[in-house]
Amino acid sequence: MLAKMDDTLPKQESGTPAWPALLGVHGLVGLTLVLMAMGSSMEREVRVTEVERRLLAVDVPRASAAIGSALEVERSDTALEDSDVLRVTSFLALAGQASGLSVEDIRIEPIPDAISPDGVEVVEAVIDLSGDLYDLPIFVDGAHRQRAMGALQSLAFDVKPGGAAQGRVRLRYHRPMFWDTDWIGPRLDLAAPGVSSATPLLVSAAELIAWRDFNMTDSERTSRAMQARSRAARELPPNLVDLRKTGGRFVWDADAGIAIR
Repeated sequence: MLAKMDDTLPKQESGTPAWPALLGVHGLVGLTLVLMAMGSSMEREVRVTEVERRLLAVDVPRASAAIGSALEVERSDTALEDSDVLRVTSFLALAGQASGLSVEDIRIEPIPDAISPDGVEVVEAVIDLSGDLYDLPIFVDGAHRQRAMGALQSLAFDVKPGGAAQGRVRLRYHRPMFWDTDWIGPRLDLAAPGVSSATPLLVSAAELIAWRDFNMTDSERTSRAMQARSRAARELPPNLVDLRKTGGRFVWDADAGIAIR
């Protein structure tokens, strides 16, 4: 730009620009553009942060391949991801029908107040059921037979004499707490030239961190799910026999066990 402007300036006999002749409007505009260009260049140079320098030095294809391989290892089928919701709810509906119960509603609810390690989100599948009380243990057992790890959390049913029951089952699932990465691309677009090529790499790296945080407590969640399933199998059948005769309401909780009211 400076070279083009220099060619358009009036020349003295020596060939140098006649700067005093540019004190009019055109001269002021030209000088302003030059100063803006110089200032913009200096400003971009100052704003190159240490992080941006490091990103420019990264071999993006090689690093992306490494993170992709690590993600394949860290992704866990026990997690209930957003893409799994339809599959899981469909499976629970089929499990209810197969056990002889009528499935009135299934929904997935986040549990923000649930006690959980950092980096893990807790959700529950809430299933409203009706049918014969004796079919309930069959459904509970079948609901565990899926890829995503669901831990029986609670049951609450009203039972009429003879066994007609209506109530709700809650199965607890977990998934990684994925970071918000939508800002990365727009931010790197404003960074030093070439830095934006690292956007997919940083997004994948954030996903990898989330999966690793999730997997740190995976064995603990699996153990708790197995304990809840065992407790339900032990406590429900003998209590349901009496409840079928008399009717009433019962509540079962993974931590507190069964209570008949």
